[in-house]
Amino acid sequence: MKKLLLLSTAFLPLCFHSPYLFQAWSSSRLDHWDWIFYLLSIPAAVWALHKEKFGKCDFYALLLLLPMLFLTVSSSIHHINALAVASAAGVLFAAVWLLGSWPTAYKALPSAGLLLLGTPSSSYQLSLLLMCSVNAAWAVKFLLAVLCFLWIWCNKRCGMQLKSGTVFFSAAAAASCFLLLHTKELYFEGASFIPEFPSHCGDFWGRSILPDENTKRFFATGTVRQYRYTKNDTDISVLAVKCGKDIHEIHPASHCLRTSMWTVNSETITYLQENFAVTEIDAAKGGSRILVWVWYSSDKFSTPTFLGFRRHFTPGGNYHTYQISVPVYGSVEAGRKGLQNFIQALKGGKQQ
Repeated sequence: MKKLLLLSTAFLPLCFHSPYLFQAWSSSRLDHWDWIFYLLSIPAAVWALHKEKFGKCDFYALLLLLPMLFLTVSSSIHHINALAVASAAGVLFAAVWLLGSWPTAYKALPSAGLLLLGTPSSSYQLSLLLMCSVNAAWAVKFLLAVLCFLWIWCNKRCGMQLKSGTVFFSAAAAASCFLLLHTKELYFEGASFIPEFPSHCGDFWGRSILPDENTKRFFATGTVRQYRYTKNDTDISVLAVKCGKDIHEIHPASHCLRTSMWTVNSETITYLQENFAVTEIDAAKGGSRILVWVWYSSDKFSTPTFLGFRRHFTPGGNYHTYQISVPVYGSVEAGRKGLQNFIQALKGGKQQ
């Protein structure tokens, strides 16, 4: 009974982050159905731990519990809410390990996996890693959920068990690979670039376009501007958004393209200068092909990625996101040159 009472306190971090979870589930198109995985974790835990007796306390679990506890209570320091929520799930799993020993914790691993599948932004991250649509990422998540239940069934039938060192070495290796792929873009802070869009910009001539109702509704709490610029045979479209109070209304450009049935051929970070970078997206649909440059900026810095933007975002801040795109008719390099000339014209030809 004492152990159960102590275990109940491990739910407190998840309870603390529940307002963020409910906000994500209710307002984000990316995370709208992630509550299903939290719901599935309940029967998974009941099935896995049915008639399971807690063993002796295993204090090796503190090696996981303490860092998870720090990450979940320090969201005001690292500003990554999804990390704080995932860490709260880690606290719960570590508490089971601490109070019930590793064999009990191993049986609870599938339930912890289901909680991680319900972490906000996980669908987008999976679609980014697999270069697929969010719907396809959702299919992968449900397949993983099925595998979690299959894992429980195998444990019940065969009693197989991996050592804790094997499990956590594998998890650490996977996490390290992910961090190596994203650390630079997550923490890069370039020079602030919040351009004006005059009708005459260098050799480019442009005009303002009235956003349609769908665009206005999509960025309901933000201020949206759209422009069209031309120069000889170069035709550039601009979407400029002053971000509002709701981070969930700002979606990564690659996600928006995929949900609009565009195929994203590549998505890379391009450093135009040492202190300024953009995300370059090469996308195609049918016989059309476009090149898109994206960056996010505040009064103090700019970042080329949605991850970097999300890490810094606080409601009420002066944040902007920009997407400039050009059709690709011949070589990609020609479109890239057109976008680069346009950026230089916006900056007045000055190097920052």
